[in-house]
Amino acid sequence: MNILAIGAHPDDIEILCAGTLALYSQQGHQVFMAVFTDGSMGDLKIPPRKLAKLRHKEQQAAADLIGARLLWPAVTDEHVFPNEPQRRVMIDLLREADPDVIFTHSPNDYHPDHRHLTQLVFDSYFQKGLPHIPNQSQPACRFAGTQVYYMDNIAGIGFAPTEYVDITSVMETKLRMLRCHKSQFKAISELAHRDLEQVANIQSRFRGLAGGCEYAESFCRLEAWQRGLSRRLLP
Repeated sequence: MNILAIGAHPDDIEILCAGTLALYSQQGHQVFMAVFTDGSMGDLKIPPRKLAKLRHKEQQAAADLIGARLLWPAVTDEHVFPNEPQRRVMIDLLREADPDVIFTHSPNDYHPDHRHLTQLVFDSYFQKGLPHIPNQSQPACRFAGTQVYYMDNIAGIGFAPTEYVDITSVMETKLRMLRCHKSQFKAISELAHRDLEQVANIQSRFRGLAGGCEYAESFCRLEAWQRGLSRRLLP
């Protein structure tokens, strides 16, 4: 299968579903990690252009750990909107990955970039399979059948999981991927007064408590027509 995780910023995927992606990779599936923005606004001191290059390098290192292919549209950080130009970007991204499974942010996430990204994924889902959509660079792929899963919210706030994945065996891989984002450990400490690795560890242990294992990632499957609801594709 083709597995596509779409996060708004570098490190979003690592915090919320890297363990699940590692399991897919171990099983021989093709994993795509798509980061929609360039991450250029995620520091109080580093200039945006310099930070964007640094965060791309960090994200590539994280993807390389599980043999994932990185997709990097480089929309300006903090400027994700469900408009026509960005929908065209999203349609091409979905066509390039041609996914069987999509992971993306929850519609009630705290960050506007996250929420708007989710809307773009939802709005572009059918268009990826329609060959006559104008101004697209990628050819149309399969029309429907992809399962869409919403990732957990940070700290689980307002998120009601319907699916759990036991990531105990790959928890260290998840943390290794997260550690690739060195620039954000300092930034999150300064901005949010939190340790990024501790946040991921606590959240995974908490979801594991509910999921009946040591560490887990949790998801909510999008229930809508043409989403392949009769089969479970999680590892």
